[in-house]
Amino acid sequence: MRTLSQVALLGLVLRVGGGCGSGGGSRSLDSAAGGTDAGGGVGGTDGATSERPSPASGGAAGGSGGADDSAAGGTDAGGMGDGPDAAVDTPPGEMPAACSACTSYGPVQKVGTVQTAALTQLSGIAASHRNPGVLFVHNDGARPEFFAVSEAGALLGQFTISGVTARDIEDIAVARCPTGVCVYLADIGNNLTPRPDFAILRTPEPAVMMNGGGAPVAVTGERLVFTYPDGAHNAETLLVDPATGSLYVINKLAAGMPSSVYRLPATFGAASAVATKIADLPVPAGGDEPATGGSAHPCGIGFLLRTYNTLYEFRIPAGTPFEDAFRATPMAVPAAQEQKSEGVTYSLDGRSYFTTSEGNSPPINRVSCR
Repeated sequence: MRTLSQVALLGLVLRVGGGCGSGGGSRSLDSAAGGTDAGGGVGGTDGATSERPSPASGGAAGGSGGADDSAAGGTDAGGMGDGPDAAVDTPPGEMPAACSACTSYGPVQKVGTVQTAALTQLSGIAASHRNPGVLFVHNDGARPEFFAVSEAGALLGQFTISGVTARDIEDIAVARCPTGVCVYLADIGNNLTPRPDFAILRTPEPAVMMNGGGAPVAVTGERLVFTYPDGAHNAETLLVDPATGSLYVINKLAAGMPSSVYRLPATFGAASAVATKIADLPVPAGGDEPATGGSAHPCGIGFLLRTYNTLYEFRIPAGTPFEDAFRATPMAVPAAQEQKSEGVTYSLDGRSYFTTSEGNSPPINRVSCR
């Protein structure tokens, strides 16, 4: 029986010799969006939004657009331009795949329902790099484990990170690491019992069998312990820079104040690290809009930030550091109205994103390029 990773490698062989476009130089995705979302969201991104350069990329796209409301239960914003999409290759160290950014987004579509009773407090979701069509998810809590599900929600596997402990895991990411690609679990919650330190767990991304199910599989992992420079915080968002592997934690607090961003070096196995505060975000604000999850764009050109009621996208031009995204103007993008939404992830190719929520049999919703 082939694993999904073997299928991915077969597809890669079939693609060899064909680029993602023609022409020289780096491909860019220009955007000139503005205005305010009809649902009360923050105005569109300003300036040009370009994809991170790649040695094998070319062509250009541009245009401008506005924002409107989605008829599929969420906010629809198309203000990232109307030109064609442009593709770039995945940065070194990740599974080779086409990566591009949407010039505008279509409506929310429900594509699945989580089909296991083991996931009732689903707090994070991340697209697999090794296993096409697989999403990694986890429960809110102290168990250092994560699950693999299909986009339709079928259970494909369960993985437990051995040799590490956790207290309150709140988010998940899949990104580059020294061994290639890793799954990151963010033990960063602090809403019940006060704690002096926090941690990020990391394990090499496992292969997922196509027939799925079965007993939990133990995987090896490591733990990065850290503290904040200004006292403990409650956080639910982890981002990993696709190019450098640097870690970013966004705190949840939004009682009339925006969330803050803290950077961590990926120094796993070393002594406890002290995070560096690098930015205060313009969103979210208000007690009913805490930041509950996020996802870095696989091209490295920005990130998504989830709240219970709104989904924001921060975009930056290609060739600029990922950290510049925290100073970008956010734009509200389509999002389903979910029971208690905490999970969001871009697809590996950057052409769509998925959201999900807590509760029994939560839906899996997808938004793709228009």
